Amino acid sequence: MTEKKISDLFHVKGRFLRSAHLERDFPDTTALSDYVLTDFARSCLGRMAEGLKPRSGQRAWRMTGDYGSGKSGFALVLAHWLAGDGRSFPSQIRRSVDFHRFGIPRPRFLPLLITCSRQPLSTSILESMRPVLKEVWGGGTKSRLRMSIERLLDVKEQTTDVEVLQVIAEVNRRVASDSKYKGLLLVLDELGKFLEFAALHPDRQDVFLLQRLAEVASRSKDEPLFIVCILHQGFNAYAEHLNQSAQREWEKVAGRFEEIVFNQPVEQVADVIASAINVSIRDVPGAQLHGLEQAISRTVGLGWFGSAPAKSLAKCAGRLYPLHPTVLPALIRIFRRFGQNERSLFSFLLSNEPFGLQAFSEKLIGENELYRLHHFYDYVRTNFGHRLAVQSYRSHWNLIDSVVESFATEDELQSQILKTVGILNLLDDGDLLPTEESVVCALAEIDHRDQKNVRTALKKLHKGKRILYDRGRARGLCLWPHTCVDLEKAYEDASRAIDTPRGVADFIKDFTETRPVVARRHYIETGNLRYCDVRYCSVTELPELFEENSIKADGRIIVPLCETPTERKTALDFVTRPEIAERQNWLVAVPQPLNNLAGFVQEVRRWEWVSSNTPELNADKFAREEVSRQKAARLQLEKRI
Repeated sequence: MTEKKISDLFHVKGRFLRSAHLERDFPDTTALSDYVLTDFARSCLGRMAEGLKPRSGQRAWRMTGDYGSGKSGFALVLAHWLAGDGRSFPSQIRRSVDFHRFGIPRPRFLPLLITCSRQPLSTSILESMRPVLKEVWGGGTKSRLRMSIERLLDVKEQTTDVEVLQVIAEVNRRVASDSKYKGLLLVLDELGKFLEFAALHPDRQDVFLLQRLAEVASRSKDEPLFIVCILHQGFNAYAEHLNQSAQREWEKVAGRFEEIVFNQPVEQVADVIASAINVSIRDVPGAQLHGLEQAISRTVGLGWFGSAPAKSLAKCAGRLYPLHPTVLPALIRIFRRFGQNERSLFSFLLSNEPFGLQAFSEKLIGENELYRLHHFYDYVRTNFGHRLAVQSYRSHWNLIDSVVESFATEDELQSQILKTVGILNLLDDGDLLPTEESVVCALAEIDHRDQKNVRTALKKLHKGKRILYDRGRARGLCLWPHTCVDLEKAYEDASRAIDTPRGVADFIKDFTETRPVVARRHYIETGNLRYCDVRYCSVTELPELFEENSIKADGRIIVPLCETPTERKTALDFVTRPEIAERQNWLVAVPQPLNNLAGFVQEVRRWEWVSSNTPELNADKFAREEVSRQKAARLQLEKRI
């Protein structure tokens, strides 16, 4: 009989191998065949169902969640659900989202699915509306609507908000009067790309179109318009480089939408994982199934699953084979903090990345080995190490990695302990403490001999080799003796103390080279020394500089530091005046806008604040070295300038 590998027990479902795309996947009847509708997703549908009741005002929603957390997949379910087409749902979803359970009649909305890009929102809406109307109505009198859309897209001038709203209102009115539909469903995926565009080009398109759309939807009453926006972070994150007045306006726009924070509980993510790998449980050795059930019970006892119901987790234990239960909460948190949530999770589960689940599953069944935290440490080091090194002040990754890699030992168990403690130190999560009990749970089965071996190795590392340090019950074990400075808190203090720069020109002046520029070629050819002085200024200072009638140098080079495209246009208009051309020994260099350096400038100023306002750094070598490393960003800023 041929021995089977662990991977032979997996029956991976196709849906988990790719991410969702609204426009592409909506017509595909198989796109939702393996979708796992968790209790959290069902509760989100229940909240949105309130907007389907007659004359409801809850018809404008924004769904916020990290990259890869499953928002687009949920939006695909929502679009089919609101379109009233339950036939596209697999049976398990159809039973869970029965309209009668939510106390609403069957909705029949016409879906208009839009994936935003860095262009005006009005353009994205009109471009997506054109093929939908053609598919629904074809020719006839309603083709005049399509002609109106074509005209708005073809004009060179920017389409106004009023014109776009009129088209949407007219389409919605026609849809609501059609016996097939009750109203229009507008789903705006990747809305953050539009917000980035709006922040960079406020003169071309601002966010008030969103506000007016939300207001129209909330008041749509008997001709319902339903709007769902999907984005990765709050409005304020996209507006952080705008002035305070603009930030307040953006907050007001965000307030027009009911918010759903898309963040699934750990036990429901466990169900998604089990559905993705789809293990054939009957082929898992009974001893290992029993061991997994005991391990998940011990992990629940540590408090690592929070308030998750123990019974549902115990039922899921065998379906998670070969993942040890202690790995589950750690990998979910690491992918949320340093990766892209479910996208990174599925990559770990299903791709051929080094040290991932598929690579581990080349082992034979019955080797009595589970995928544990020390295996996951190797995966994180290989696939996330470069990313973690950049954020080391938040994770101590450079320190963790150097300790684990530099420790020479022939005892494999000691190495596994260091990696287990290291991955938990990386998280530095109060719920997942690397205590002696949790390390024993992660590495040893219920067998007393295994547990004794782990405790003996822990004692040697702690008291014998002094590479493990015990910070007490509140902090657990650690790979370094102490650090009295909480750099993440210090950075947060700096963020509050250093406001978002309204302009970067004044700060950048400190980095500019103002030495006179010698006309070197002229000197070599004629022997006469001529030079120009260099002046950096704001755009508003340009007229004042040109009023100076005499200068000591033979010429002058002026560089107006333009903050925005508008300021750059102002500077170009000013220096092309006829009277300016009379200053023949003056040169004006108008650079590209500098607002793209605002984030860089802010980062440099924050770390300089931490260095100047944290006296405890003098007693903390580790934190001091990390601050010095972060301050090196100043050199990068100088190169950029």
